[in-house]
Amino acid sequence: MGLKVLIVEDQFLEARSLGVMLKNAGHTVEGMAKSVEQALQILDKKKTEIVLVDIYLKGDQNGIDLARILDQRNIPFIYLSANSDTSTLEEAMKTKPYGFLVKPFREREILIALNIAIYRYKNHQEFISRQRKWLTILLKNIISNDETRSEKALSLIRALTSFLPFDFILIDTNLHDPSAEAVFRFRRVGFDEYILYDEGRSTPYELGIEKLNPIRKRNQENRSAYFHDENDLQKEMAKNPTEEKFTRMMGFKSKLWVPLLKHWDVEMSIVFYCCNEENYNSDHLQLINSVQELLREVVENIKSANRNPNPGHKHGHSRAPNQLLKPGVEGIIGKSTKLLEALDKVSQVAPFDSTVLVLGETGVGKEGLVRAIHQLSSRKDKPLIKVNCAAIPVNLVESELFGHEKGAFTGAFERRIGKFEQANGGTLFLDEIGELPPEIQSKLLRAIQEKEIERVGARATIPTDVRIVAATNRNLLTEIAEGRFRLDLYYRINVFPIKLAPLRERREDIEALVSHFLQVYGEQVHRMKTIVTAEAIKQLENYDWPGNIRELQHLIERHVLESRTGIIDRFEMPEPIPLLQLPSTEKELKSFAEIDRDHIIAALKKSNGKISGRGGAAQLLKLPPTTLNSKIKRLGVKWPIT
Repeated sequence: MGLKVLIVEDQFLEARSLGVMLKNAGHTVEGMAKSVEQALQILDKKKTEIVLVDIYLKGDQNGIDLARILDQRNIPFIYLSANSDTSTLEEAMKTKPYGFLVKPFREREILIALNIAIYRYKNHQEFISRQRKWLTILLKNIISNDETRSEKALSLIRALTSFLPFDFILIDTNLHDPSAEAVFRFRRVGFDEYILYDEGRSTPYELGIEKLNPIRKRNQENRSAYFHDENDLQKEMAKNPTEEKFTRMMGFKSKLWVPLLKHWDVEMSIVFYCCNEENYNSDHLQLINSVQELLREVVENIKSANRNPNPGHKHGHSRAPNQLLKPGVEGIIGKSTKLLEALDKVSQVAPFDSTVLVLGETGVGKEGLVRAIHQLSSRKDKPLIKVNCAAIPVNLVESELFGHEKGAFTGAFERRIGKFEQANGGTLFLDEIGELPPEIQSKLLRAIQEKEIERVGARATIPTDVRIVAATNRNLLTEIAEGRFRLDLYYRINVFPIKLAPLRERREDIEALVSHFLQVYGEQVHRMKTIVTAEAIKQLENYDWPGNIRELQHLIERHVLESRTGIIDRFEMPEPIPLLQLPSTEKELKSFAEIDRDHIIAALKKSNGKISGRGGAAQLLKLPPTTLNSKIKRLGVKWPIT
């Protein structure tokens, strides 16, 4: 089925060429815009399913500005770019594009990018829909539960944690009530640990009800939910010094405001604050808006609930995903913000069958997250099958994954069941997926897309039912750029990425990890207790841990075995790994535009200035002549070369 596409490109020839390719493929071009303003006019008049937008556009606003608006309107988009510096690309990637096409592009590349973008968009919408259904069940259970006001407030917070990141939450049950009883403020201190701010606050963070009431009064004017990133939050806080000081002292970097209306009046509200680098986005807003009316009922229910417990509470049957995950039990140790961020994502995605990509350096504990995802899923009673893609010889990878028939190749003396069949009904963990050879990547892509495999030497296909969880320590975008990893496979596995930070970025977890490993290895050597002094802990916290948790684990194991007294007051730290010293060069790196220009000049010289036709520069560069002419004009290339 054809798509309704909007092209936003300020180069007429390139836009027209792109439009022809799309029409030939059966798609409908809803319009061509040269600027953000024109694009918005078309979007207001016509229903567009996807937008192809150039990063650089004429006018005050560029493609990235339009992308932010498209994200808010929940319209998928693909970036077009001829040459972009690193900072621009990083800024573009923050807007969560559904694809990226680098000019010049061929028709096949465009069609593949469109198919992948629509696949990802539909999967994403299904994921949000499943989240909304589960959150709805949790919220209804809070209303039906016979709990006290504070218990219901805590149940609401636990339910919301699984779907929205926050470090601090304010639930206002009545914006017109100036008393402190109308407000619940909780600070998150662990994965499933919260403390009531008003009972245990520190003096530097003081924001009593007297100072809070003017802010609450102003909030009654905000009738629509919104979110602020760090820059927007700073601008808002600049208008209120009291709130600004509180925000700065608490380290808040983003905010999500949710008004709860009754009879068209903003009577209640929920405010989320986040301290980590992950900002709120349109997905959070879409989810929270979809349950806004139910949230109002829950907060009203909290307001009317008893302050003291009644004998015999009625608890609902559904639990929030984060309540199902016990980090200590799964071997996930720590309370750092970056670890909690990863665990929150695990609890969000685990109950559903979405494909997950776990990113992180070697030794950070990626396999622990994968086990947690499997244990929290409906497939937990089925097998979790691990495949170490880096450890399998190239000539055996296909047989290992898909199996083989007897006699399929020399040495195949019997039928072999592959990992896909072994994991049927369960989870298939593809560790170090970046190591797969390209020829196997295409077959893996087909297996994921078609949900069927073909054993080596077989003629019939076998249907499979597996959830794919992949992990890698490589930068897959770099691997794609260098031709070692397929772009279409990347977008198939990158449905829900989870990044696990290295140990050097969460040093506050080191002490907890040390305690865990001391207990594990102490039991193995039948030693009741091994103590590590504060000086020794500081020594560990000052080290950068290139081998991450695995390196720390081995260090603790060795020192437990060597300890005679049961006290470790100093660690013998590993020798620093010598880094390869690259020869320095005085030559400056060229920009993409300069490289593009040099390439075109070289082609023109070889074709003696001829652009189109046989032996012309366009043929040498495998570009349409119209595209090459446009690039020549943009880059200021003139013939003859002077």
